[in-house]
Amino acid sequence: MTQAIDTARLATCEAMLAGMLARAFEQDPIARYVFPDNTVRRHRLVSTYRLYLRVFAQRGRVCANDAHSAAALWLPPGQYPLTLMQHLRLLPRMIWATGMNRFPAANRVLDHLDDMHPTNRKFWYLGVLGVEPVRQHQGLGSELLRDGLHMCDQDRIAAYLETGEPSTLPFYAHFGFSVLRESRLPDGPTIWALWRDPNPD
Repeated sequence: MTQAIDTARLATCEAMLAGMLARAFEQDPIARYVFPDNTVRRHRLVSTYRLYLRVFAQRGRVCANDAHSAAALWLPPGQYPLTLMQHLRLLPRMIWATGMNRFPAANRVLDHLDDMHPTNRKFWYLGVLGVEPVRQHQGLGSELLRDGLHMCDQDRIAAYLETGEPSTLPFYAHFGFSVLRESRLPDGPTIWALWRDPNPD
C-alpha cells in the first residue's frame, strides 16, 4: 500500500528510505559519473538522498510503500527547477552531501538537468523512483508510478522525468512516457528527458 510521507513523518524513516535509494541507484550511470569511486559511492548517495527526501517532503510529495522498499519523489508544477536563491540556500547541504571534491560533478549534473527541463509547460516532476534491488521486478515501482500518474491525470497535468539508465526506457514507455529530449553529459552518460501527457479518461 502506498503512503504519503510528510516532513513530520519523514523523521522516522528518512535513514531507511535514503539507504534504500542509495542501494537502488548505486550502479546508475549518473551516480557512477558523480561518484566514480566504488568505495564511497553508497555512503555519498545516502547523504544525497537524505537531502533529496527533505527537499521533496517540504516542497512536494514523498510516497513509499509500507515496507519502505520503494519510493517516489514528486514536485508539483512550478517547484522545479529551483530558483537561484533556493540553490544558494541548499548549497552548504549539497557540498556536505556530495563532498567538496565531487560537488563540481554533482553541480554539472544539476545544471544539465535544469537546462533539459521544458520551459513554459506545466508538469509534475518525478525526481526519483527507486526500489530496493532485491525487490525489483515485483511491481513495487509500477504501483508507485501508477499512483503518481493518477494524481497527474486528476490534475490534468503532464508528468516529466529524466533517466540516465537506458534499460528503464521501456518501463516508462509502458506508462505512456515518450522521449522529449536526449542529451549527453560532457564526458559522461546520456540522459533522456521523458514526458507524459495526462490521460483524459
